[in-house]
Parts: sequence; structure tokens; C-alpha cells
Amino acid sequence: MVHGAVDGAEQVFEYDVQLSGWPDESVCERYPGMRVRSTDAQTALRRRVEGPEELNALLAEISTVGLTLTDVHRVASVDDAEPEARRGVYEVRVLGELGEPLLRYLRCAHYPVQRQTLVRLTLAAGELHRFLQACVECGAGLERVRRVGAPVLMGAR
Repeated sequence: MVHGAVDGAEQVFEYDVQLSGWPDESVCERYPGMRVRSTDAQTALRRRVEGPEELNALLAEISTVGLTLTDVHRVASVDDAEPEARRGVYEVRVLGELGEPLLRYLRCAHYPVQRQTLVRLTLAAGELHRFLQACVECGAGLERVRRVGAPVLMGAR
């Protein structure tokens, strides 16, 4: 018996997939359970922070100028001495394309994030590759894939 396998059951996983374009009709027909939506353009801001207080200050600055926060995550940094340290480079994404005066005020490295298509779907373990290949073949460029949630067993006896 294969490690992790269950007789009569198939593991399925939920995935978030970011594409640079909309999947064509054939992909949508082949995967009718997927949910597809589009995002607006965003600006990614990056700043090194030395601890939670500095991160809170950055988030407060963003809130004070009325920007809509869409994502916050720590970017892996090779010069961090301790892997569990709270200091590091954080990326904060906000809605819209920011102008130079606001970018100077926020004192962050930055880059624009173009509109993207977000897909959430549930697939059997071996089906993800076929889905991604179909997206690439139809011109909906692949940006990022992330598995979300725990696996679910379908068809268990």
C-alpha cells in the first residue's frame, strides 16, 4: 500500500491559482467547479522592518493616507541571522497604482502589480498539472499556485 493512500478514496486539494489572463472557454468547460475573478492593478511596497512596532507603523501610514490593503507577507531574506526573527523585509500590497509623491512619503521600494485573474478550484492530486498546462496553452500565463486547506478524501468507502 502506498504511504498516505486510502482504499477506494482519492485525495483532492483546493488551490488558488494566479494567472496573467483569463482562461479560455474550453478550460472553463473542462473545470466547471472553478471560481474565477479578476483583480485590479495594485502597488507592492517593500520595506525592511526591525520588529513588530515598525511593521505596525508602516501599516498605520498606509491606513492614514487612505490606501486599501490587499496583502501583507514577509519576504524571505538571506541576511536574516535568525530564521524565526520578526525583523525582515515585508511586502505590503495596496489597491491602485501610486504616484511618486505618495511613494516618496511611504519610503518603500515598490513595483506595480498588473491586473490578474484569480482561480480557486478543487482538484485530485494528479490533475493540477493538467489544469496548469491547459491554462498556459490557452495563453492565460501562470503567475503563482498555492494549495490552501487540508486534503479531502473523495469516494471513501
